[in-house]
Amino acid sequence: MDVAAEVPASKVAESLSKLSRKQLKLYNRATTLAMTAATLAAEDAGLTAPVSEGSRAGVILGTLFIPYPIQSILRLLPGLETPDDPYQIDMGRMMKVAMKGMNPLDMSLKIVPNLTAGHIAITFGLRGFCRTVSDGCTGGMHAIGQAMTAIREGELDVVFCGGTESPMDDMVFADLCSTDLLAAPAKIPEQTCCPFGRGRRGLVAGEGAAVLVLEDFNHARQRGARVRGEIAGFGGASGERSLAGVRGSSGRAMCAALEDSQRDGVEFVWANGDSSLVNDQAEADAIRALFEEQGRLPVVCATKGAHGDLFSAAGPLEVATAVIALEQGVLPPSFNCGDPDPQCGLRLSGEAPQAIAGARTALVNALGTFGEAASVVVARAA
Repeated sequence: MDVAAEVPASKVAESLSKLSRKQLKLYNRATTLAMTAATLAAEDAGLTAPVSEGSRAGVILGTLFIPYPIQSILRLLPGLETPDDPYQIDMGRMMKVAMKGMNPLDMSLKIVPNLTAGHIAITFGLRGFCRTVSDGCTGGMHAIGQAMTAIREGELDVVFCGGTESPMDDMVFADLCSTDLLAAPAKIPEQTCCPFGRGRRGLVAGEGAAVLVLEDFNHARQRGARVRGEIAGFGGASGERSLAGVRGSSGRAMCAALEDSQRDGVEFVWANGDSSLVNDQAEADAIRALFEEQGRLPVVCATKGAHGDLFSAAGPLEVATAVIALEQGVLPPSFNCGDPDPQCGLRLSGEAPQAIAGARTALVNALGTFGEAASVVVARAA
C-alpha cells in the first residue's frame, strides 16, 4: 500500500465552472489543475481573458509526467486476444479496434506535455511566447526564473509561470512505486511525510498546480494592479545523487539566487524538505554552511508534510506561499516536524503559525531526485 496527496474535486469545482465544457474535454488531469490555477492567478492579478497587449505576454510552465490512457486501453484488451491463445494479442485486430474504439484525444492531445502551456496561452491570449520546462522537481522554479529574466530583459511585460503535475495517473504512479523514492505509509498516513524528521523514509507524491502572474513593476502600477511581492533572484545548479552532490548543488543554487537578488540576507528559508534521507540532510547541511558563515541561522519553513511533493508544481506553490507569508507577516505551520532529526540541525518553524512581522525577504529551495537544485529569492512588495 502506498500513500499519496490528491486534490479533492470540491476544491476545483468552482473554478472549473468558469471554463468552457467543450475545452474541458481536451484536458488531462495536469492541464485541468493548471487551468484552475491560472484562472485564480488571473483573477488575483486583475486580468481578464484575453489579456490586453497579448504579444507582450507569455506563459512558461513546468511539467514532467505524461499521462497514458491506460483505462482506455484496458477496456479494449478482452476483445483483442487471439482466438486460440488468450494470452496473445492479435495485432491486426488491435489496430482495427483501436482506430474505431478509442477516443483519438486520449492518444494525441492528452499525452503531449507542452499542450498544457498551450491551453493557458490560448485561453488568455498570451502571444509573446509559450514554453514548457520538463526539468522534474526543479522545472517549475526554472519556469519562474525564465519568466523573471524575460521581464528583466524587456522581452515581455506579463508572464504566467509555475508548474503542474498529476502523478496519480495509473502508469505514472506505478512507475514511481517501483523506485526507492516513495515512503512506505506511516501508521497515521497523514504523518508519512515528515521533513527533516527522525522517522523520515521518503517522499509522498502529490498532485497540484501553482501559477503565478509575473509582471513588470511599472506595467503593473500603470494598470492599477495589486502587487503582492517581488521575484528578486534565481539560481540553479546540478550535481550527482549523493549526500555530497546534493549538498553542493543546493549550496550553489542558493548562493546564485542571493547574488542575483543583490540582497544582504533573508529572514527565513522555505526548504525543499521532501522527507527523503539524502535530500533533507544535504539541504540542511547546505543551509547551515551558507548562513553560519553570515553569523546567523534563519528560521526554516517546510510544508510538504501538508501537501506532499508536487514535483514541478512544488517550488511554485512554495514561492507563492512564501510571498503570502511575507505579505501577511505569518509563517504557516510546518506539519510533521515535531520530532526533528538533530543531525539536520535546523531552526524549523514548528507546527503552529509563527509571526514574522517586518520580514522582507525569503529564500525558497527546490531539489530534484538526481542532484539538481534551484532557488528563488522573494521579497515583500515595497
